[in-house]
Amino acid sequence: MSGKKILIIDDEHTLLRLSQIIFQRKGFNVGVALSAKEGRNYLQANGPVDLIVLDLMMPEESGFDFLTWKDQQPEPVKQIPVVVNTAKNLSDEEKTFLDQRTKKVMQKGIDFTDKLVSEVAGLL
Repeated sequence: MSGKKILIIDDEHTLLRLSQIIFQRKGFNVGVALSAKEGRNYLQANGPVDLIVLDLMMPEESGFDFLTWKDQQPEPVKQIPVVVNTAKNLSDEEKTFLDQRTKKVMQKGIDFTDKLVSEVAGLL
């Protein structure tokens, strides 16, 4: 996956760094953000990425808020594929919202990093 750039947005610092290291070892260029606001700022400063890995439950602004913002952006930001990686139990309404805006929704768990890397690699 050499050269493919992903942005990981997650407020859990330890999981964010772990994910960053694992993706870098697989050959991805990785940007990180600890909040939805940092994610927006990253995209505005650095331009689009090939894929975003997004947590949903974050303080101040949720991943849902980030996706709503992304929907309102011009191309090519609007078209960046998103993989959600969350521990949230989703309502039917939330699942519908995510189905319309993301490529995949994954539940965080013990082996989430292996599954996440596999899904991202498959999408890129």
